[in-house]
Amino acid sequence: MKKSIILLTLILLIGAAFSGCSNEVIEPTEPVQFSFMEGVTALTAAKMISDEPDLGREIQYDVLKTPDLLAASILKEEADIAMVPTNLAAQAYNKDLPYVIAGTSTWGNLYVAGTEDVQTVADLKDKALHTFGKGLTPELVLLMILQDNGLNPETDMDIQYMGSAAEVGPFLLSGQASLGVLPEPALSGVVIKGEGIKVLLDLNSLWAEAKGVPKGYPQACLVIKKSLIEENPEFVENFLLEYNNSIQWANENPEALGDISEELALGPVKGAVVQGIDRMNIGDFPIEDSVEEYKVYYQAIMDFAPDFIGGELPDEEIYYTR
Repeated sequence: MKKSIILLTLILLIGAAFSGCSNEVIEPTEPVQFSFMEGVTALTAAKMISDEPDLGREIQYDVLKTPDLLAASILKEEADIAMVPTNLAAQAYNKDLPYVIAGTSTWGNLYVAGTEDVQTVADLKDKALHTFGKGLTPELVLLMILQDNGLNPETDMDIQYMGSAAEVGPFLLSGQASLGVLPEPALSGVVIKGEGIKVLLDLNSLWAEAKGVPKGYPQACLVIKKSLIEENPEFVENFLLEYNNSIQWANENPEALGDISEELALGPVKGAVVQGIDRMNIGDFPIEDSVEEYKVYYQAIMDFAPDFIGGELPDEEIYYTR
């Protein structure tokens, strides 16, 4: 009889315990928002997006179509992780927004292409050049390279600015322009379609030569919100490892990368991915291996157009450290 009473008491206590727990609301862990533009930067994460690796947190891949939407996701602190133009990372830092640079998604992938006989920057003198991105990275990099090579952009040549790279390509293909600045993979799309259109100058290589840095300029970088690093450092390390693996896989598997790009609507078509993979300049990701390139890039912009990075040189705190 005593055993029965004890057993009944235990059952009631266990039932009460579970009943109390059932009234608690367990908040689900919010997904980590990973924001980036369609195009080359999206390709660097293609393997991750396709495989959906289990890193201990759900990742929401936010593929954006315009630079304004990407900038807004940073300025409003909506993105936990993002691939952004490197100057935007500096602007955010100078606004005391809580992001640090973890590495380089893409190095410079801007090129001069066309049907003219151009072998050096000096050959651009007295020629018309169609480009894009006024007030943005494409314009600043082009102007600084021209000046580094002794050309005055205002008097030595005719620079025509278009709304986007998507507008430059058709002008070259139609023969309305004989020289244009294009990024990959748009460049490869034009070279594939256009008769006699060749890649003439590599702006990243010209930058590297002029500034004395082997990798050139960091065009887009990956930033991470400080609170995510502080609250979940293990997830961040696992994410960075998986992302770096995704970059390496992209370089080694252009055919499969092209398939994923079309399947997931990341922007580039397969042919342009396969043709242009070597000119996309993805790789050399970890920030600890590239701080000098960032310092040179930021100093050059500070000397040329300081507002482009928020008016101040970022200090060492902008870089992610383990």
